[in-house]
Amino acid sequence: MESAHSATQERNLSNRSAENFPPADPARQRFSFGGLAVELHGDSWADVHRESELLAFRSESGPHEKIDIEVAVLWVDELSEWVVERAFESGAIWRVFDSGDRFVFDFASPLLGGQPYKRISVSRDFRHAKIMLSRAASERCGAISPLEYPACELLITNYLAHHGLGLEVHGCGLIDRETGGHLFLGHSGAGKSTTARLWETLRAPEILSDDRIILRLHNGELWMYGTPWHGEAAFASPAKAKLDGIHILRHGNENRFSSLPQVRAAAEIFARSFPPFHNATGVAGSLEFIHRALYVVSCNEFEFLPDSSSVATVLGRQS
Repeated sequence: MESAHSATQERNLSNRSAENFPPADPARQRFSFGGLAVELHGDSWADVHRESELLAFRSESGPHEKIDIEVAVLWVDELSEWVVERAFESGAIWRVFDSGDRFVFDFASPLLGGQPYKRISVSRDFRHAKIMLSRAASERCGAISPLEYPACELLITNYLAHHGLGLEVHGCGLIDRETGGHLFLGHSGAGKSTTARLWETLRAPEILSDDRIILRLHNGELWMYGTPWHGEAAFASPAKAKLDGIHILRHGNENRFSSLPQVRAAAEIFARSFPPFHNATGVAGSLEFIHRALYVVSCNEFEFLPDSSSVATVLGRQS
């Protein structure tokens, strides 16, 4: 019975979109996250201009530039729960199902009745996605944004991991005008937002994020990119910077750097990253990327005091 119901759901998906994107010249909007071009398009201008929190990441690139991820926006009357075995349960508002030729992400909240208010059906290479929005849920709660967090983050992190192109990490990244890029990784409560505020006060850097950073390798160099998925200090910038090292934050009784051997460094970075645990290919791609990155930059543990002396200690290593 479950398989028959799932087959019906698959047919309904295909009938609504014919597995194609909207007709020629639909409303479009393009974004750039971590060096990836994402194009969002639908049947109306309103479908693709609901992403106010992503405005800083809009891209004005030309029509012939390569698109990494194409996203079609579709409205349906209502979304029912997807009935196949779950691949992963996030413990928050989303869950993912493995549907054979694609992954299906469902987003639901008890505040909206428990039924999915958004669904992402995405190809296994994460290049083509359809985002279905529920009119019934929208009538109950108001506007629903297609790429609203965490939908956009899931598309980007899965694409990067699947293709071995990069990794999203839990960290504070900033660009100092004199010393360049600095990246501080840490679990929740480790001091990322505190670090961001200290540097902002003392050095006025460009802070890419106080919570989530994307790492990419380019021509033998490690680069970090800001993201819109910020922490409590709400720093978010689309800028990027080259890195010479990675610092693992820990609260301490003094400011002290300790060099980490490569195996431990890889474990520490992985523990502060966001690999797609529902996808073995993606997890393997994330691990392989970390090992490649550690051949390019060093990784240190940074025990720090939450005051100006920690900033001075980091700057002292650059002189």
